[in-house]
Amino acid sequence: MKFSKKRLEIIEKLAIVGGIFLALFVIGYYTGYIKTNCKLDKTCFDEALKKCKSVQFIYVDDNNVYSYEAWPGVGEGCFVRVTLERVQAGASQDFRNLEGKSMKCKLSKTELETTNIEQFDNFIKFCHGELKEGVYEIIIQRIYSNLVSNLGDVIKKAEEVLGK
Repeated sequence: MKFSKKRLEIIEKLAIVGGIFLALFVIGYYTGYIKTNCKLDKTCFDEALKKCKSVQFIYVDDNNVYSYEAWPGVGEGCFVRVTLERVQAGASQDFRNLEGKSMKCKLSKTELETTNIEQFDNFIKFCHGELKEGVYEIIIQRIYSNLVSNLGDVIKKAEEVLGK
């Protein structure tokens, strides 16, 4: 089968355009640009997450609204970004300061199968970002406050002894 020069040029251009579209699709998939939007459907999110597919999900817990985005990484890893979209009414200023903050987590596919992604303490060790830092800062402040309030008398005595 013999093709004319013009026909070969057209086929070549179509192959290049097709290759570009394929590359854009692969890049979009692996960067998480192409996502399934599960909205509030936890089952949809869990199924997609177990397979490490690109997915979005809104999770509401005690009137706190979190958005979850997951996408596959290169190799065995899967990325999850958690953003605290809205804090419940009446929350302390410390928690209100966390609104809009997010953290990015990298979990292996085996870790995804055993981790409850809605419970921060189950997966926060795989994360980094402003939300994680803010949560830890609040925890440390509360521990410090409890320690100081419970050891107030001891601290006063120690200050008296050290101050003399």
